[in-house]
Amino acid sequence: MRTLAIGLAALALLGGRKTEGPDTQINAAQKLADGTFYAGADMNGKSVAMAVGDALRVELESIPTAGYVWQVAGQPDFLEHVGDGMRATDPEVQDQPGYTGGNHYLSFDFRATAPGTGTLTLVEGRPWELEAGEPPEGNFALTVTVTG
Repeated sequence: MRTLAIGLAALALLGGRKTEGPDTQINAAQKLADGTFYAGADMNGKSVAMAVGDALRVELESIPTAGYVWQVAGQPDFLEHVGDGMRATDPEVQDQPGYTGGNHYLSFDFRATAPGTGTLTLVEGRPWELEAGEPPEGNFALTVTVTG
């Protein structure tokens, strides 16, 4: 019961906001229809090149109902964190009334504000465990190059 309460608290902290994303997780830095660069899990350790003003969405799977969430651990000064959200990994099942739990995609949106090259890093874990010094359950790093 306590795990359920903690998971629900984690969802409340995320605001339960759904984000628009591809129908399935894309496994490359691609541009979505709105021009946003999209980076999924297999972009870990890779790089993306974009221009000033372009948008970047990093979307990673997690289990927020068990307290596991991705958090931005470091970002270059030229990337502005403009929002984040969540969407179900299996909407047909997870959007049913009364359904609780399950994996979700957590997304982080950034806008390139100036030229530069740097690494965007995210870590996955339960926030209270990370704050207590526990190692993260997952790591994600993406080198971002922004040109003028």
